[in-house]
Parts: sequence; C-alpha cells; structure tokens
Amino acid sequence: MQLPLLIQIKAKGFAVLFVCLLFSAFSTNILANANLFAKANSTQVINPLETKEQSCKFTNVVFKVDFEGARLNSCEQLSQHEFMLSTDAENRPINPSPWYAFKVESSLTQDIDIVLRAIESRPRYLPKISTDGKTWQSLPFSVSEQNMHFTIPQSKTPIWIAGQEILDNQSYLDWKNELLLKSENLRHVVIGESTQGRDIHAYISQQQDNHEWVVIIGRQHPPEITGALALKAFVETMYIDAINPAFFERFNVLIVPNMNPDGVAAGNWRHSSTGVDLNRDWHKFEQIETRLVRDKILSLLGEYSKLVFALDFHSTQQDIFYTMPTDYHVAPANLVNEWLKELKPRLASSFVIRERPGSSPGRGVFKQYIADKFNVHAVTYEMGDNTNRKMIEHVAKEAAISLMDKLLTTDSDDFVYLDDKTGGTKTNSP
Repeated sequence: MQLPLLIQIKAKGFAVLFVCLLFSAFSTNILANANLFAKANSTQVINPLETKEQSCKFTNVVFKVDFEGARLNSCEQLSQHEFMLSTDAENRPINPSPWYAFKVESSLTQDIDIVLRAIESRPRYLPKISTDGKTWQSLPFSVSEQNMHFTIPQSKTPIWIAGQEILDNQSYLDWKNELLLKSENLRHVVIGESTQGRDIHAYISQQQDNHEWVVIIGRQHPPEITGALALKAFVETMYIDAINPAFFERFNVLIVPNMNPDGVAAGNWRHSSTGVDLNRDWHKFEQIETRLVRDKILSLLGEYSKLVFALDFHSTQQDIFYTMPTDYHVAPANLVNEWLKELKPRLASSFVIRERPGSSPGRGVFKQYIADKFNVHAVTYEMGDNTNRKMIEHVAKEAAISLMDKLLTTDSDDFVYLDDKTGGTKTNSP
C-alpha cells in the first residue's frame, strides 16, 4: 500500500534532517578536537632560550638546550610526531654557518620527524646523533626549500642531535689533563679571561736557550669542529707521540686551542659573546680574546726572540690551506710551498692538498697579522666539514711531522726578511 504523498515527503524530510544533524554533530566533534590539538600544539611556537628550563615542552616530546654548545631558537609541533625546529644566528651581519645542537626526550612509541630551518641561511652541518653526547653517528637527511629533514628514532632514553660532534669547554679541560699527564715538555697557563669571565687556556714548551717561536691557535669560530680535531691530533703528535725531540731543543711553542670559550658555550654560529668575528679583529684588537693572545705572543718574544711560524686551525666546506703569497714580505719565501710539497707523498692519495695563497690587508685575519707584524709565514689550516675523522687525524699527524722536519732544516737567518727595495733587513721580532 502506497502512503499518501504528503506523508512520504514528511518522512523523507525527517530522514534528511536526522542525517544532517548527525553529520553536524560528528563534524563539530572533529573540528573541536582539531582545534584543541592546534591550540595545544601546532600553533605553539616556543623559544627554548626564553624558558626557565631551557626547553620546548610538548605533550610527549621535550627538546632541551640546557647544555654547553646547544643551539635551538624555536620549536613548533606540526603533528603528533612531526616538529619544525629553527636555529638563528647570534647577531648579524654574519658569515652564515648555522649551528644546531639539542637533546630530545620522548614518550612516543614511534619515530620523530624533524624539519630543521636555518634562519636566513642554507643548511651547512649535516645531522649527527648520539645516545651519550660523546659518541656520534651520521643521520640520513634530505634538503628541500632550504630546510633539512631527518628522522630521530624512537628511544626510551635521551638522544642528542647536533651538526657536528660537541666539543665543549669541559672537553678542553679533559684534554688538558691528558696532555700534561703524557707530555713532559708542556706547561699549562691561563693567559686571561674571556669577555664573560671564562679562562683562556694556553700551553707552552720553552727552553731557556731557544729563541725561535711557533704559535698554534684554534677555535676562533665555535662550530668549526673538524679544525679543532685537526689541532688536537697535530699537538698530540708533537707532544704525546714525541716524534721529534730535536725540534724542542731549538723551537719554543705557544698553543691556544680554544680562543672563543664564550661562543663555544653559547653554541654560536661564528662570533664571540660580543657578536664579533674574532678572525676579523687582528688589526683593531677591540676584543679581549685577541688582545690576550697578541699580548702573550709579544711578552714571550721579548727583546731577543723571534716568531718564525704560525698555524690557525679552522673548518670550511673542503680541505684548504690558506697561505701567504711567495712574493709577500715573509721569510723564507718558499717555506710553505716546500712544506706542502713534502707533505703530499706522506698522505693517502685520496686526500687533495688545496693551497690558496692570498693576502688580505686590513681585514683583521690572524695569518695576515702574523705576516705583517713579524714578516713570517702563517697558514690557516682548514679541514672540510665532512672530511672523514680518521683522515683528519692522518693528515694532522703527517703535517706535524713534516712541518717539524721542515723548520729544523731551515737556517735561523732564513727567517729574517730582507727588504729587497731598500737592501736593509726587517726584523721579525716585536
């Protein structure tokens, strides 16, 4: 029996109304939950440096920057297991070297996807992971739209993530103890305090009858870890391996391995705590750190000694030795060319020695200061960011051995620059 048309229309209307009400309630519930998640998570951008705990706290994940060398400037949750993190420079203008380092604690039962953004910069340092902050492994990554993407594996214990291995100020103190324990030739001194009151540590090997000095410095730029590793291997070859005792019967040595402890502690991209590139201050000497090292060099030389060579350890995109031109007013003119030529056959064939001679008067670079003040060679010894760590050790060891040999076979008078234009002699003592 067919129902009257009016009744059919009313029945269909109630059915449609019921479905609409049901869908409306379901949609409202979904939107409410979505809005709740958004308010609690995805719209919450946290600067961990502005929190008391120095952390970004989300429901199941915490990002911490409560240790030396940490750098993270904002955190945002994109989904339950995806986060956008950012790193920003300490100040600008700056040579962009976007450093990052943080610790992750998670109660999630799945991996965490990270989108890492470097403000006004492209990624430079590739992600590394550690379960103890000391032993590191590389993480797979990709780059799109200048953001770096990687996944942190699920873990019940804290995980460290950083652009390179973390060598904080305590690492240098631990190394100091090892050096002094294993070497009889070194003594430790504190040459002064940084802007924020941290000790600037130095090591000296000196004999009373020696009047020729070699200077080695490092860590002017905090994230340049491969340069720091090279300095460490270079110095250990000289003093712990004790390859060439005759070297120390003729030459004195000053070593300042960590010139920028404030920048190291803050996880700075490049600068000191005052926002200055220390390797652009070796002409004005406006920073206490450069003044301290300069004054220590000058006090050690005194009236009767002379500086004969200097090394400054850094990192860049590839392995490079920045040198002074042979026609610049340094002596002996061909010393570095000959050293690097003698070094090459000592190295694995896969390592390429890239020599980049050049001068930069007025820029405040350490090697330029040494050349202009003392008329001798200085080299900026750069290791690539991604150079194999065993290769770094290998090159540093052979570089130290060959340099000591080269300096020993160079007559003392050859380190005195003769000005061809006047026929006179320029002394390279202060």
